[in-house]
Amino acid sequence: MQPLRACGLAVVVWVAVVGTVTGAGPGPDWPQWRGPHGAGVTEGSYPDRWSLTDHIAWKTAIPGKGHSSPVVWHDRVFLTTAIEGAEIPGWKAPVHLGFDRKPGYVNADSTGVGRVLTLKVLAVDTRTGAVAWERTAFEGPPRDDRHKSNTYASSTVATDGKLVYAFFEWAGLHVYDMKGTLRWKADLGTMDKAGLGPGTSPVLYRGLVILQCDQEMGEGSFITALDRRTGREVWRSARTTRRSWATPVIISTAGRDELITSGAEAVVAYDPNTGKELWTAPGTVSHPIPSLVTGRGLVFATAGSQAKVALALRPGPGAGDASSRVAWKHTKGTAYVTSPIFYNGYLYLVSDGGIMTCLDPATGTVLYDNGRLPVPATVRSSAVAFGGKILLTSEDGDTFVIRAGPVHEVLGTNSIGEPVWASLALARGMVCIRGDRHLFGIR
Repeated sequence: MQPLRACGLAVVVWVAVVGTVTGAGPGPDWPQWRGPHGAGVTEGSYPDRWSLTDHIAWKTAIPGKGHSSPVVWHDRVFLTTAIEGAEIPGWKAPVHLGFDRKPGYVNADSTGVGRVLTLKVLAVDTRTGAVAWERTAFEGPPRDDRHKSNTYASSTVATDGKLVYAFFEWAGLHVYDMKGTLRWKADLGTMDKAGLGPGTSPVLYRGLVILQCDQEMGEGSFITALDRRTGREVWRSARTTRRSWATPVIISTAGRDELITSGAEAVVAYDPNTGKELWTAPGTVSHPIPSLVTGRGLVFATAGSQAKVALALRPGPGAGDASSRVAWKHTKGTAYVTSPIFYNGYLYLVSDGGIMTCLDPATGTVLYDNGRLPVPATVRSSAVAFGGKILLTSEDGDTFVIRAGPVHEVLGTNSIGEPVWASLALARGMVCIRGDRHLFGIR
C-alpha cells in the first residue's frame, strides 16, 4: 500500500501532454512510494536474476512488521516498522460508521489488537546492510484496530535528501534529518478507517508535504499541505470521500500543476499550491487502495474491492464536466491492493491473483488480458519496471520478470524465501526488497 519528493524547485517530466511532477530529480535514487515520479519506473541496469545464494549483497533483520516500501537516497535505505508488545487490559477500538452511516460497523477482516504499539523509523546503510540509526516515533496504545493482513507501518516514507517524512496517520507525521534527529512532528487527528489500518503515503511538492487524510464515510475527510521545514499548515481542503489508502499524484498539464486524488465517490484534482479544487471526475466505486498513474495525456485510477474498475481520465483545464473527463472505462482485471503501472507506452493492470492485462492507454483496447504467472500467486506488492522488463512480486516472495510489451512473456522467477507485501525499490544498481522479516540488498 502507499508519495513524491522535492527540494526547492519542481522537476517536470513530460509524458505526452501530461508530466508527473516531483521535487526530486530523475537521478539514481528512489525517494518515495514507487520511485522518482511515483510511477514504479526507473532507468539504468539492475539485476533480474537472484536466489538465496546468488546476488544478495546483504540481508538485514528488521524487527516487527511493516508493509511500507523501502526508500533509497544515496547510501541510505529508509523504512518504517511496527512492533506490537504487551496486551492492554480493557483496550477498545473506536466505534465505526457503516456504509449506511450508522455507528457499530465491524469489518470481518478487522483484527482487535489492543497491544502496546511501538512505531519506528530506520535507516540502513546501502553498502553493508548495517542499521545506521533507529528512532521510535510513537509508543503507546494504538488508536484503532487494523486489517488482519495490514500493519501499523504501511505508509512509505518520502525524502528530499535533507529530511525524511514518516507518516503514521493517527500517530502523526514525524520528520527526521538524514542523521536521525527529529526536526518536527505534526498531529493530523484521529483518522479512523473502519479498523483497517493505514496506507496512504506523503507527497512532497516544492516546499510542501501533502497528506491525503480520508476517513470513515467521509465525515472529517481532508487533504492538507504543511511547510516542509516547520510543519506549519499552509492549506487544508475539506473532502467528502470515504476512507482511502491510495497516494495522490502531481502532474503538470496545460501550464499548471494538478494534485490528483483517488476516491470511491470522486477523483478530485487540486491546485497543489493552494488546495483549491480544480475539477472532479467519477470515482472508483470500490475502496481506493491502488495509487494513480499517468501516461499519454491521461490519469488512470483503479480499484478492485466491491467492484472492478479502471478509469482513464482527462486532466487539465477545459475538459468539461465530471462525466466528460472519462476517456474510457474498463471493468476487469483490477486489484484490491496492487497499483497499475504505465511503462513504455502501455498500461498494465494486475489482479489479486497476479493475472496481467495490457491495455492501449489511449483507447482502453485490450492487447492481452490473461497474462498468467507460472505458479499460483497472490500479489499485494506493486510492479516496478526498468530496461524493458517488469518485476512483479508475489506474497510468497517470488519476483517474476516479465517482458514489457503487448505480448505477455515471463522471463524468469526469483525468490527471497519469505513473504513480501512491500513494493520493490530500484536505486543505484541495487534491487531493494522488504520481506516479512528482512530487508534485502540485491546487486
